[in-house]
Amino acid sequence: MNESLIQECRLYIERGGEDTQTEAEGLCRPSFRLMDIDAGEVDFYLQFNRNLSFNERLFLLIDRTGQHDSDIYKKARIDRRLFSKIRCNEKYIPSKKIVIALCLALELSRDEADLLLSSAGYSLSSANDYDLIIAFCIDKRVYDFFDINEVLQHFGFDVF
Repeated sequence: MNESLIQECRLYIERGGEDTQTEAEGLCRPSFRLMDIDAGEVDFYLQFNRNLSFNERLFLLIDRTGQHDSDIYKKARIDRRLFSKIRCNEKYIPSKKIVIALCLALELSRDEADLLLSSAGYSLSSANDYDLIIAFCIDKRVYDFFDINEVLQHFGFDVF
């Protein structure tokens, strides 16, 4: 069991979702100049941040990864038929747990995950320990389902 991950997650929950990194660590993030930004990144940003349906946003993200749909739904532990339903029915909205699994499989940043969840009508709440654990994993870039399930199980939640 990854005790340090569990201890850090416990602290994250106790702080109500506030990041556990020190202020000094946060100040060391690199800044970018406009010249450093690729035009493709700007196009993706504009496309991604428009008001898109869940279906449109999901498949835009999948296309960005360059992976096959099957790689994503297998990594997210989603049945092929359910994924086909998501692809074929633009108005279909899967459960919050499925959307979270897709966020993790796509290894989304917190902002991207929040946008995908929002486009499905969901959010990660700082008042819910399960949501805080998921937010913690995303913030810490922990995307391995084995590790995530270990933390969820430690805190008494159902696993993926």
